[in-house]
Amino acid sequence: MEELNGFAEPVTVSRVRLLGEFELGMADGSTVAFDSARAESLVAFLALHRGEPQSRQRLSYLLWPTSTEQQARTNLRHLLHTVRRALPAADRVLEVTARTLRWRPPDPCQIDVAVFEDQLALAASMTGGDRIAALSDAVDTYTGDLLPDSFDDWVLSERERLRQRYAGALEQLGPLYQARGDHAAASTYAERLLREDPLREDAYRVLIRAYDARGDPARALHTYHLCASTLERELDVAPSAETRAVYEAVLPDRQPSGPRQQRRPSGPPLVGRSAERARLTAAWRESEAGRPQLVLISGDPGIGKTRLAEEFASWAAHRGATVATARAHAAEGSLAYAPIVDWLRAPEIRRRLNRLGTTHLVELARLLPELLTEIPGLGSPQPLPADEHRERLFEAVVRVFTASGRPVLLIADDIQYFDRFSLRLLHFLLRVDPGARVLVVATARPEDIDHDHPVQVMLSALLVLDQLTTMELSPLSRDESAALASRLIESALPEGDLNRAIVGSEGNPLFLIESLRAGLSPGGVSPKVQAVIASRLAKLSEPARDLIGLASAIGRDFTAREVAAATDAGDDTVVAALDELWTRRLIRAQGRDAYDFAHEKVREVAYRRLSPALARRHHLRIARVLEQYGQPAANELSGRIASHYEQAGANHSAVRWYQRAADVAVGLHANAEAVRLLDRAIELLRTLPAGHDRDTHELALLTALPAALVVREGYASPRLFSVQSRALELVHELDVEPEPPLVRSLALTSVVRSDFNGGRWFGEQLRERGERSGDDVLIVEGAYILGISAFWQARFEAARDHFELAARRYRPEHRAVHLLQYGQDPRVVCVSRLANTFWFLGEPTRAVRTRKAALELADITRHPHSKATALSFAALLALDMNDEASLRDYVDDLDDLGAIQSLAAPNSAVTAGLHGYLDVLDGDIESGIGQCHEAIDRQREGQSAPGARATLQRILLAAFVAAGDADGVRSVARELLNAGGAARVWQAESELQLNRVATLR
Repeated sequence: MEELNGFAEPVTVSRVRLLGEFELGMADGSTVAFDSARAESLVAFLALHRGEPQSRQRLSYLLWPTSTEQQARTNLRHLLHTVRRALPAADRVLEVTARTLRWRPPDPCQIDVAVFEDQLALAASMTGGDRIAALSDAVDTYTGDLLPDSFDDWVLSERERLRQRYAGALEQLGPLYQARGDHAAASTYAERLLREDPLREDAYRVLIRAYDARGDPARALHTYHLCASTLERELDVAPSAETRAVYEAVLPDRQPSGPRQQRRPSGPPLVGRSAERARLTAAWRESEAGRPQLVLISGDPGIGKTRLAEEFASWAAHRGATVATARAHAAEGSLAYAPIVDWLRAPEIRRRLNRLGTTHLVELARLLPELLTEIPGLGSPQPLPADEHRERLFEAVVRVFTASGRPVLLIADDIQYFDRFSLRLLHFLLRVDPGARVLVVATARPEDIDHDHPVQVMLSALLVLDQLTTMELSPLSRDESAALASRLIESALPEGDLNRAIVGSEGNPLFLIESLRAGLSPGGVSPKVQAVIASRLAKLSEPARDLIGLASAIGRDFTAREVAAATDAGDDTVVAALDELWTRRLIRAQGRDAYDFAHEKVREVAYRRLSPALARRHHLRIARVLEQYGQPAANELSGRIASHYEQAGANHSAVRWYQRAADVAVGLHANAEAVRLLDRAIELLRTLPAGHDRDTHELALLTALPAALVVREGYASPRLFSVQSRALELVHELDVEPEPPLVRSLALTSVVRSDFNGGRWFGEQLRERGERSGDDVLIVEGAYILGISAFWQARFEAARDHFELAARRYRPEHRAVHLLQYGQDPRVVCVSRLANTFWFLGEPTRAVRTRKAALELADITRHPHSKATALSFAALLALDMNDEASLRDYVDDLDDLGAIQSLAAPNSAVTAGLHGYLDVLDGDIESGIGQCHEAIDRQREGQSAPGARATLQRILLAAFVAAGDADGVRSVARELLNAGGAARVWQAESELQLNRVATLR
């Protein structure tokens, strides 16, 4: 750095980024951020008009058009002060006078908008390769829309102008690269153009030609199908003759039997539903104003739920909304958060990722692993405990949907099949930001949602928050059915046949559509829609029937690549069959690469028509195709791969993939899903021939089960005990040493059952193995087990030594291992228990000081379950010390934590019991004692953690003491004295209270 008169030259602005995200880069590599979007708007306007003085009057009007002139001028003065305070050496780039402001960028200073437009101007003066290079540089400079978070009027117009220039450059690049024979580059730029404007037929034509030239006619065909569907949905027009000619050139010479239809396939129009459309529009206006909500459209299969949602999505998109759709299917094997992933991969949503910081992108990589390869230098997400993982992941996803300020419409089709983790995230999205401009439109079949269904739980919560609107679609009237029929049929149909079709449909649009498309003859109306669909399938050519059967076995969206790889048919046959299925409206283009069935019923009927042998063959081929996708896609598809192998009868492969899917679920902390997958793996494994390999594999599966099972059911779970027993049988039969997670779960189960000798034995095993191998993780976990075993036996000196050893040998770099494999931070828990131990050892000052240290560690660790445990024992210490003020503070903290994260059973029970005690202190004796008893009753079926029942009895004893109920004190104190086990901790307190009530006689 140059020195002037002994002082360093002030750092100044070296680059201005206005496209995609506002950023001022300084010469020393640092960046400047403003707290105000209006400040960004001011700097951006001045930078775009660099060198030109701008009057204060004009700037005031542009930034505050609805304010009075005086108020706007005052606002500008305040804003200018904010900018100058945040921007180092502001006077070097801002020229401020009484009447004008001017941006005078230093030399050099790069402004991305200027670079973009200069490159376009340069390209206009060039030809050949130089023109291509300049245009490519220009579009690479365009990293996003101008100030996407700003909605100032001047920004909107300038943003649209730049966006059109960007689209024009993309429009030129596709054909230019195609003319040079570089079809890969041509397709890249055409795809970028379609992301900007999905109605550009010229881009579709470039893509069709490019894919065909690259030897991928199936993808070329899909591109035309997507083009036709998009134009029909958005504009109600067919592709142009030029686009149709490009499509015809892709089709193979030999067509399936029967004449191929030359007309565009007519999609089912939306008839009626005016009241429902009005309610959706009203909900949209509410969400646009910053009141997020969910609209649930319910009704019978085929009644038009999806069609109404699609029509509304098109309406919203035309009004500037960001729209994303996720569909769920009844087929098993879906990955947790799969619908959320579908939303995140929608093109308009993916563009928002450019605005996120590295921290959020790393979290999103858990759901979008492709980000790790798409974004250079992006670190892999670190393993985190369930609560912290969920909090960070949810925050990152919410950031994607709410960051830009543009209203967002999320379509959740067949929400009854969404996994519980996606539903929790969806609820979080709607709850966490009351001002978010988000509307979720969900469709569901009411018969599939009972009172305890996860969807019903979410809907009930949203109803309480006044964020739910429900509408149930009724059958169409006769007039509406007739209107639908008249728009579907192109040739005259005898009036009797038409009437029979209308009456037979009973107002169900799907039934009417399928009946008319089946080409009914007089009297040919089937009473079952399945029969009507079957009649349509029977009219397909043989290759198309084979292909739809194969696609139905996939069980969800499918790609041309998948069906082509899983069949023996050649490319021409596959392309022709796909085109026939699409033309006959049995499948529809879905996204950039996939197809979906026009209705789930179509898939069901097609699948039922497969013979068992053919179905198994299809599933085996599909599994092998998906297996070849490689990382990270195979992980995401692992549940589907396992399910296909199982349905193919290949149980050995199915077990392997179910285990892999469970690992993926554990990584996402989807514990219920992990348990289900491991259970299925064990069940299938036991169908294989007995032997050493099978037993070894079963032991590995059983060892993996407790971590997820404990989160769901607690340490006293009968299921957990049976898993552990079987695992120990296999350990003895195989003559191997049990893995540490199994040993620790056995230790805690022993302590919960007051088998302290067993717990101590397991703890010693862990610690000794750690000493032998130098593994601090095992030493710490072993010391934790030994510490709680001693604590609940009232051996407080030994407990102190073990807890101190655990805290001393703990290494912060091992935190993730402790949390993932063992479920808590042992340092937080051991220091917390140490505080209570010091109290029982007669050292109250050290107890209070250690309690404070434990809570500080819990705040640093940010692990909710560990913090809840620390708060619970801090509250118990306050109870033992008769420190009512601290007790109330800790109970309030537990309530706050419980409002954010669901507390584990022992912590929630302790919190409930302490609330009862505080109610007694506040004079509500009957209710308070009742709450204490209820908390104890929740533990009678089996304790979910060591000492849980004794702890709750201690709280009840304190409640009876506070209430002055001598009989209650005697009853609970005697129960504690006679109980043994963990109740020994409060033996002295029980004897003290018995002696006190005895003196009252």
